[in-house]
Amino acid sequence: MASLSRAHAATSAIAPRRGSGVIVASNSARSSSSLTTTMTTLSKKPSSRSTPSTTISSTSSLLRLRTTANSKPSLRCSAAAKLDVDAWASSEAALRSAFLEEQARRVLRRAAEQAQRPAFPCALIAGDIVILSLLASENLLGKIPVIFIDTFHLFPETHALLSQLEELYKFKAKVFRPAGFATKDEYVKKHGSDLFLTDIDEYDRICKVEPFGRSLKELNVDAMINGRRRDHGAERAHLQLVDAPARPGAAVNVQPLAWWEFEDCMRFLEDNNVPKHPLFDQGYPSVGDVHSTLPVPKEKWFEYAGERSGRFVGLTNADGSTKTECGE
Repeated sequence: MASLSRAHAATSAIAPRRGSGVIVASNSARSSSSLTTTMTTLSKKPSSRSTPSTTISSTSSLLRLRTTANSKPSLRCSAAAKLDVDAWASSEAALRSAFLEEQARRVLRRAAEQAQRPAFPCALIAGDIVILSLLASENLLGKIPVIFIDTFHLFPETHALLSQLEELYKFKAKVFRPAGFATKDEYVKKHGSDLFLTDIDEYDRICKVEPFGRSLKELNVDAMINGRRRDHGAERAHLQLVDAPARPGAAVNVQPLAWWEFEDCMRFLEDNNVPKHPLFDQGYPSVGDVHSTLPVPKEKWFEYAGERSGRFVGLTNADGSTKTECGE
């Protein structure tokens, strides 16, 4: 009883005054039976009388809470509301997609406005095609040249896709090839058909690194737009939308899709009826050179780093580490 009296006294010390609409004991002189009556009153369940169906929604329709007469509630709340999870998730996904797209457009516009010589090296992976579409819709392809590196080892479908997109978006890519060679036959005559097997570093230098570096130098690029994203994993896991140059005098790295995921890219292509790489339908989520690109089971496509898990298969760097980038 002493403990009960102390608890009772503490309750009366913090209780609202009469008229607040809350039933409480008013002072420590009340008997224990009065306290029991009070607590019983507070704990009574609300009336089981049915209430009309209601819908609570924000102006953006993000959250819908529904209660239906005599239905079992899915959440414990005073309105016995039912949370429409599918509608909420769908609305949030739509808002996220809209935000990411507008962010990418803004980054591209700023690159065109603030950089003197921006350029876009394009390898026609899913994200690159998204960027091409955005550049076209923003009327920026006249301001930002598109660079395409022909390694002489690309899939024929990649060349066909480039021609299709050039015609669709009314631009002409600036194509760079291994130095000193106009055709693959000329290249093979000097280096053979399997340099990528006998000396991967030399192959990368001749077919990828040198042409790429030459393209940036010839165009004097000060802002390099690219389709790298965080969900590619490895060295790309912490990319920013804009990264400082890797070395003094190099171009600023502009990654408008840094925060997108592969699923976002594929959804954009589908929703906007943008041409996709033909090899997507054959199980290739990312496409590079023929000799180092393999299909990936579709259930793994949208996993972290899943898009590029079929790239550089079986290749290692000079130090023995797994190869994840061209020329690295």
